[in-house]
Amino acid sequence: MSSSSPSSRRAFLRTLGQLGLLGGPVAAARPAFTLGLAGLGAMAAQSSSAAQLDRPYRALVCLFMNGGNDAHNWLVPLDSAEHAAYTRARGDLALPASALLEIASRSQQAGRRFGLARELQPLSTWYGRGRCAFVANVGPLSQPTTLADVQAGRGLPAKLYSHNDQQATWQSLQPEGIARIGWGGRMADLLASANQNTVLTTISAAGQAIFLNGSGVQPYQIDPEGLVDVRALQSGAWLHGSAGAQARLEALLRSNGSTDLQAEHARVTRRALDTAAQLRGALAGTPELPLGAVTLTDGSRLDLAKDPLARQLRMVARLIAAAPALGLRRQVFMVSIGGFDTHAQQAARHPLLGARVAHAVDAFLNGLQGLGRLDDVLLFSASDFGRTLTSNGSGSDHGWGGHHFVAGGGIRGGDILGRFPTVALGTSTDVGSGRLLPTTSLTEYAASLGRWMGLSPSELLTVLPGLERFATAGPDLGGG
Repeated sequence: MSSSSPSSRRAFLRTLGQLGLLGGPVAAARPAFTLGLAGLGAMAAQSSSAAQLDRPYRALVCLFMNGGNDAHNWLVPLDSAEHAAYTRARGDLALPASALLEIASRSQQAGRRFGLARELQPLSTWYGRGRCAFVANVGPLSQPTTLADVQAGRGLPAKLYSHNDQQATWQSLQPEGIARIGWGGRMADLLASANQNTVLTTISAAGQAIFLNGSGVQPYQIDPEGLVDVRALQSGAWLHGSAGAQARLEALLRSNGSTDLQAEHARVTRRALDTAAQLRGALAGTPELPLGAVTLTDGSRLDLAKDPLARQLRMVARLIAAAPALGLRRQVFMVSIGGFDTHAQQAARHPLLGARVAHAVDAFLNGLQGLGRLDDVLLFSASDFGRTLTSNGSGSDHGWGGHHFVAGGGIRGGDILGRFPTVALGTSTDVGSGRLLPTTSLTEYAASLGRWMGLSPSELLTVLPGLERFATAGPDLGGG
């Protein structure tokens, strides 16, 4: 009998966890693929005008910045009086006008001057090419809301300023504990019928993501480097030091069992294993996005090949390249980056975070352009919340509205969309300590993205409950 080591037992448990056969912490760890019975077993092809394929392929990519990004220092008013008000409000956090990259603006901000933080230079370049736009002062609202409503506590979103709740709200329009289905997943429910393999309609390179959960679709999880091989199921593999154990595991996984639940589990498992094999084969034929080192504005070097966000986006680009071989025509992805809760040492930490985002997105967009897919993919930013205009002496605290960006997709770029707020204290959008009342609701922002994906007005109302309360269905991103 072969002896077994603690490491081989741990490998065995990890394998079972990847296949969803264990409860508890092992099963909760990020697997190579998701085996949700409710998701895959109840997958339903739903009719949708978005699935009628006005374009051969479209993909939406959510870039979530965990912690709450201080975008007040990403997009800054440059007109003399407005920059002076910004400086008074921000105190030691304020960026001098000389440290900003001036960008043009049209639409509602026509005639006004704005600047981007220097570390966002790659985004500035795409903005100048018309491939990137900013959406001003976005945040969750239950309905059109005034300062008087806030002061009266009338009709406000639940649990503002809480990380977990606002991450859930941004991804699902509901706070933690209530959130089960994300608006990205609800979009995907309507889009899945366009795909030959509906399992791959939503894909997360960022672990578990409420954003991608649908009523029918469930997110397929993948590592930045690809699928994690379940070695015990590969031809000729041994498991736990025993060829017999490997054979028994495979037989167990493929057995229908004696109950309906066991039969359904086996069917779902077989489908997941088959999908993994198809995906592995398709990825083998895709080019790998080159990631090199870049020099930042402070003279330091950033090695994108070692950067988690850049690697996640590289994998998304490969998955997009593999889409035709897999019969995929509509997809929703999620990637993430952490570290944005800048209560302390913001001046030192925040510029590097911005540089990592900007250079990772730049590499991704260049990769899509090389694949001929730049017009088919739209990346958008999201975060827990904006931050306070006021400084706490070392950083900023939890806020509400914040600026976001969209890039790619043949959009109406080179513009700041939505209404840019007055960046000052004591205004009608300052609800306290420089927390800005959003001027574009998250619901409207999501509607703009859904419209780009091809959803009809009636479908948007299904995907985004409460959209009917707002006068507009969000800024026009173009790219239709």
